Amino acid sequence: MLITRRWFIGGACAAAAGACYGAIAGDTGGGTPLLKLGVLSDVHLNHPGDETHFLKALAYFRDNGVDGVLIAGDIADTGRVAQLERTADCWFKTFPEDRAPDGRHVERLFVYGNHDIQAWRWGGMGQYKDDAEKRRVALGFEDVRARTWERLFHEPFAPVWMKRVKGVVFIGAHWDDRGHCPLIEPFMAEHAKDIDPSLPFFYTQHSHPKDTCYGPAAWGHDNGCATRALSPFPNAVAFSGHSHYTLLDERTVWQGAFTSIGTATLRRTSLDYLEPENSNGNPYDPGAKAWKHKKVMKPLFREEGKEGMLIDVHADRLVIHRRNFTFDLSLGDDWTVPVPAAADTPFAYAKRAKKRTPPAFASDAAARAVVLEKAPDCAGKEVKGPFVHVTFPAAKTVAKCRVFEYSVRALDEDGKALVSRRVMAPGFNVPQEKCDRPGECLFLASELPSGTNVKFEVRASECFGAKGPAIFSNTVKVNA
Repeated sequence: MLITRRWFIGGACAAAAGACYGAIAGDTGGGTPLLKLGVLSDVHLNHPGDETHFLKALAYFRDNGVDGVLIAGDIADTGRVAQLERTADCWFKTFPEDRAPDGRHVERLFVYGNHDIQAWRWGGMGQYKDDAEKRRVALGFEDVRARTWERLFHEPFAPVWMKRVKGVVFIGAHWDDRGHCPLIEPFMAEHAKDIDPSLPFFYTQHSHPKDTCYGPAAWGHDNGCATRALSPFPNAVAFSGHSHYTLLDERTVWQGAFTSIGTATLRRTSLDYLEPENSNGNPYDPGAKAWKHKKVMKPLFREEGKEGMLIDVHADRLVIHRRNFTFDLSLGDDWTVPVPAAADTPFAYAKRAKKRTPPAFASDAAARAVVLEKAPDCAGKEVKGPFVHVTFPAAKTVAKCRVFEYSVRALDEDGKALVSRRVMAPGFNVPQEKCDRPGECLFLASELPSGTNVKFEVRASECFGAKGPAIFSNTVKVNA
């Protein structure tokens, strides 16, 4: 049910001492959660058949007793009405009349992202026969996005909405034409008095609140509006997507003035972690501005990273179960996140980074360097070299700290570093059972001194940056 300001103040506050808050305020320890929540983002439905994993995720949530499903934007890949129609078809196929098989109501907690609102006009996708056709099929038009939402989901459309699920407040802000969600600041200022400080409340938008989850260099953060709006509320929990970063990155959960949680993707994992060699590039990534050389590696395969979360919401904590829907496997130990956030929270980045143990290679591991005359480039096309191809075995998980990326350095005979590269670890975005995959790095021979004997050093890093011991390759001589 959509909650209007009149209902929220007049009804909810009057009932605060009764059914709404009274039924849940006492649950501060173990036991039954207040509610169960399914969380997804970046579904990117485009062509018929794309909904396979969306249906799988919805069924998983249904069978695990959720009371609501949150989607943090980018539902329709190219902002077409037909794509949102498939979303609604999937929803009502799984939850007819918004209900699970046992009769419980399951709330939709969806927001639009930039693809929903803007992608219809990108590249050649914005070519239509006439303006009437645009206004019929493109969610980018304000009247179309509102009318389509109301027709498909049977609720009024509002740029910022507020709902309750079993007495717990949820707020969502859709991406708008100006980009991001600037309306959340005035909305929170208006509704501050309506937020119960003794309970968590949840907020969702598409882009990450600036300087929160994944750190200041994260791709896909907003302009600071959500961080400013939520900072007065230590009981706030923000969910955001956009970056497509994996839930296997322990920086998914950030706690400072409030709690901010990345929601990963149901489409494909991003490789834009400040532009490693085996990414396909992103002109909006902060690292792209500092790119000094031609990338020659083929991008890492990333279609297996289809992820979501099942969350048990208690009055004083969240228990987060991470799931990979490609393999139908857990992504590791559950996270128990205390709410409200506090200065000494166990999820503070600095505190967590100190406790990390770097991944390590086996004691007999070594890298191998080979000179190649040709190799596939970052677009998958074969190009002429010569190149130096460095391969190495997968680093092993130590104390549950997995390899996230590798640093590879070319060294001269005196051990001086000549060129350094970063590559994401193959399998960085898949369950532990599937992640034992060898790595590689490709160097242009022209980057290395001609006629010099060169060997290569490889180190494995976990997501907070702790590096393990190095292994080394054989020596090669390159004649560019």
